[in-house]
Amino acid sequence: MKRKLLWTGFSAYVITMLWLLFIRSRGIAVTDYWSQLPGRVNLVPFSSMGSMLRTLWHNPYPAVLWTVIYNIGGNIVMFVPLGFFLRSLFPGCRSFRRCMGAVFLIMSTIELCQLFTLRGFCEVDDVLLNLLGAALGWWLAKWMKIP
Repeated sequence: MKRKLLWTGFSAYVITMLWLLFIRSRGIAVTDYWSQLPGRVNLVPFSSMGSMLRTLWHNPYPAVLWTVIYNIGGNIVMFVPLGFFLRSLFPGCRSFRRCMGAVFLIMSTIELCQLFTLRGFCEVDDVLLNLLGAALGWWLAKWMKIP
């Protein structure tokens, strides 16, 4: 019964994430691919996070704080369930290192899909924050003693 519930939760999570990442409308103007590409790729680690935190430091307003929380916190929180479900459902992901390797491959694939479809931004910072979220989920599942 517990495994069936975990699989149901995992399925709902995957469907929700696919919708959030690739399907929902973002109201982005449609122009040609190559003109949009430079503003949608960031391969410099910590540059997006640093930029947001610097902006918050110089403009400590609620709207700026909310934007930082939404972007940084959202990238962490949205992937806590991934680490939780991977450790709980896939025996190969019971090892922290193997689970984080799987998450890295999943996140890199998602970022590349976002790059090629222009459905979001392809950023190294997203992968790092998503890994942190998945690590928290892995530790949560271990703490809860879910096999």
